[in-house]
Amino acid sequence: MPVSYPMITTYTQHAHLLSILTHYECAHPWIFSNYIQLYINKDYKHHWGDFYFPVTYELRPSDACKWITTQKLHRDTVTTKWDSVIHFIVENINANNYVHTMINYFYVPLSDRYNKLQLHHDIFVYGYDLNREILYVSDFFKNGVYSQAEISFSDFQLAFDTNHLTTNHDYLREMVYLYTFNDQYQDNFSADTLVNSIRNYFTKKTPEYWEMFNYGGDRHNLDFGMQIYTTLLNYAKETSEQKAMLDIRPFHLLYDHKRLMTLRLKYLYDNRHLIKLNQEHIDEFTAIELKAKILVNVAMKYNFTRDTSISENFQTLITNIENEESIFLERWLKNVGIQ
Repeated sequence: MPVSYPMITTYTQHAHLLSILTHYECAHPWIFSNYIQLYINKDYKHHWGDFYFPVTYELRPSDACKWITTQKLHRDTVTTKWDSVIHFIVENINANNYVHTMINYFYVPLSDRYNKLQLHHDIFVYGYDLNREILYVSDFFKNGVYSQAEISFSDFQLAFDTNHLTTNHDYLREMVYLYTFNDQYQDNFSADTLVNSIRNYFTKKTPEYWEMFNYGGDRHNLDFGMQIYTTLLNYAKETSEQKAMLDIRPFHLLYDHKRLMTLRLKYLYDNRHLIKLNQEHIDEFTAIELKAKILVNVAMKYNFTRDTSISENFQTLITNIENEESIFLERWLKNVGIQ
């Protein structure tokens, strides 16, 4: 089944989906129109942040994407109706369905957790080779890097069958997801809507219907849009004071966001969706993206050394990126954006 390396790799719910969508150029406008808003819990130490989608927690971005047809089966249905998960996967791959499921990584040789921790994680299956008895799969197998790899039928079967031994939360709620690319969908791209979403990100606006999708929610505990920099800076300061280790993911999320913004600007420019957009705008934001990438590297360096001076440089870099992005977006929305 066709896949490409995804545009976003912070979390699997995006990386798996975008492994499919990135491959199809016709789906790129949907990616650029939807991966704009960010949110983060002010108490990041005990919670998290992510790209915002107007769906409840129980639903995933794939449920909001019309380029994808999603089916969900309970694990018990798979084990009852098929004599092995391998036969289930082969049958569905033959029917043009990608497979997304939880397995026990204690039994996955590809993983850092192999023979160490009874923890499950979600894995994406996009192909097989009957002669070699392997599946083609994607996930964060080692060192937090999203990658494509191979796993034997026997290892995958064991990891699937022992999923009940794991102790961490099953965020797929015991469901197996099947994804089919919907090549009949016709996307109605709107530059106006895209620019307005960027404006909402810039002005730190709480997304419409947020409370409805989040059961009333805890708005006072969340930052939206560019306000996330405040939480990131506070988290960096607190971590440094405690000589603790940084969670790299929120800073990689920031980098993913900037990288996608650069790709978004290139798309808008190449397709002449915004007449006043020029190469200088792209170059200027590419420089911001590069600083966000450096930020991730500095975070990893701090984790290795726990050096206070590195943390101070890290905090300064967060502030610099925020200032540069704010200046860019204010000018860009005024000069290029649709009023």
